[in-house]
Amino acid sequence: MKDFFNKIHTERFRWYDEILLATFISVLFTLFSPLFSILPMYAVTLISDKTDPFFQTFRSYFLTVGAWILPVLVFIIVKHRRPLFKAIGTKPKGNNIRYLLLGLLIGFGLNFTCALLAILRKDIHLSLWHVEPLKILALLFAVFVQSSSEELIDRCYLYQVIRKGYRSKWLAILWNSLVFSLLHSLNPGVTVLSLVNIFFSGLMFSLFVYYFDSLWCAFGIHTGWNFTQSILLGLPNSGLVVPYSVFQLDTAAASNSFVYDIAFGIEGTIFSTILLAVACLIIYLIGSKRKQEPLDIWS
Repeated sequence: MKDFFNKIHTERFRWYDEILLATFISVLFTLFSPLFSILPMYAVTLISDKTDPFFQTFRSYFLTVGAWILPVLVFIIVKHRRPLFKAIGTKPKGNNIRYLLLGLLIGFGLNFTCALLAILRKDIHLSLWHVEPLKILALLFAVFVQSSSEELIDRCYLYQVIRKGYRSKWLAILWNSLVFSLLHSLNPGVTVLSLVNIFFSGLMFSLFVYYFDSLWCAFGIHTGWNFTQSILLGLPNSGLVVPYSVFQLDTAAASNSFVYDIAFGIEGTIFSTILLAVACLIIYLIGSKRKQEPLDIWS
């Protein structure tokens, strides 16, 4: 039993690094983070019109700010979790503006590829609705808060804790992607296929974190994907629809196909599965040739 334990665990493993406990804590971060959003959201509510579609959309994304506040407070208070701040900051070589912008571009490109095919097939019909640059930038910030908060919990906390306690990098990469997928299992219109696609998206983020040492790139890809899908194109974002977007979807004319799912959007299709799987394969092939170890934040 001891030999088996030593084979799967590193010398730095402690009881609080146990994978199921770390997973449970990441779920608690997700469940209780809205409580830590109350004060910031109250401030937003004071200066907003509750009936305004823009502010409704901004609030829906900015509500996740608590998923930044709660983990950061825990990292500050719990001494053995303070090294996680290294993963968030600029010590990893890939945490820079170049990789953040690259991530935004990748997220936009992947999502727009799916949407463009759906448009060309006439599965969806879009019409220009709002062109208000300042509001669009404000929503980009709000979407960044939402997307990066999920990355903070999954690709920072859960991934790094498993990397610390377990020898296999693939356990950290695959497990946090699975948890990320299952956390979306209660979304409207969810299917087995959509959960598979969310798993692949989590895998793509994790591969960038490991091979390119860039949590910021994961921030960017996640933000670019969600912003393009939800705010620019007005499509369902993992089954959720917001009231404000640059383009408006004609829901009555939308149809199900291999590139679009009426209930869940682009993420519920087989084309998305193929595209994300290919993206993961490309990142792996490029990353595995780099021969660059990611920063060990626990050293």
